[in-house]
Amino acid sequence: MRTVWKYGKRYVPIYIIAVAAMILSILLDAMSPQITKRVIDQVIIGGQIELLTKCLLGFLAIGLGRAVFQYTKEFIFDFAASGIGNSLRKDLFDHIQGLSVGYFDSHNTGELMARVKDDVDRVWNACGFVGMLILECVIHTSIIVFCMFRISPVLTIVPLMVMPAILFYAVKMEHGLGNVYDKISEETARMNTVAQENLAGVRTVKAFAREPYEIQKFKNHNQKFYSLNMEQAKLIARYQPNISFLSKVLLMAVIVAGGILVIRNQITIGELGAFSEYASNIVWPMEMVGWLSNDFAAAL
Repeated sequence: MRTVWKYGKRYVPIYIIAVAAMILSILLDAMSPQITKRVIDQVIIGGQIELLTKCLLGFLAIGLGRAVFQYTKEFIFDFAASGIGNSLRKDLFDHIQGLSVGYFDSHNTGELMARVKDDVDRVWNACGFVGMLILECVIHTSIIVFCMFRISPVLTIVPLMVMPAILFYAVKMEHGLGNVYDKISEETARMNTVAQENLAGVRTVKAFAREPYEIQKFKNHNQKFYSLNMEQAKLIARYQPNISFLSKVLLMAVIVAGGILVIRNQITIGELGAFSEYASNIVWPMEMVGWLSNDFAAAL
């Protein structure tokens, strides 16, 4: 972490701007269901048609504001991460040039290429897209839960009961995928080494008629690569349907429980509509937690 801080500390001021833009974007997103509530309660049920134009303009303003802040946030995170990754890769390559010949005898080309390309890319992602999404998930979830609690503390219990189950399956899936990704990365390095060595020494291979041996050697690595990708697909097929099912259960439970509260006059129909929007918005951070934690751990 100290090494990354050495590269990243000069970007701290613009990171602060990016986080501020992120928070403003999330706050605007949280305002949209409040306008929905006014449309339902005051325009549709209350008959205050004159408010409709203001509400529609409000939706438009929120959309434009979010577009500006989202662009600012993503551009700054990408700009900073690109600078960190560029400097890190340059210094790493300079360092490799200074290593002894003995080091290259004990480390294959594919492994070194993976260090220079794939590993630096993981750090790059953690400083940019992945780090941005981790922050966004935390801030987004906190603000949305607060907004739901303001509408109905009782109804907020429903998503809070289902969310841990979604989180559990997401983490289980991504933990398994993380292990497979590591194996795929290692196998990719080996396959690249085999292909690179074969192509570099193709004249020698042909001179000694070693084509069948080289083809079989590559086929073995390719088959292992295929098997690992199938293992990845099976993990997704095992857990993703559960996550999707629980997401739908969450929304159905909110509508049913909210409907009961509407009948009892504890909340309005507009408040139920707003709450349903918030409930929809809180699912994606739970789904992404496992992937983000694995990706960030890989970068560490």
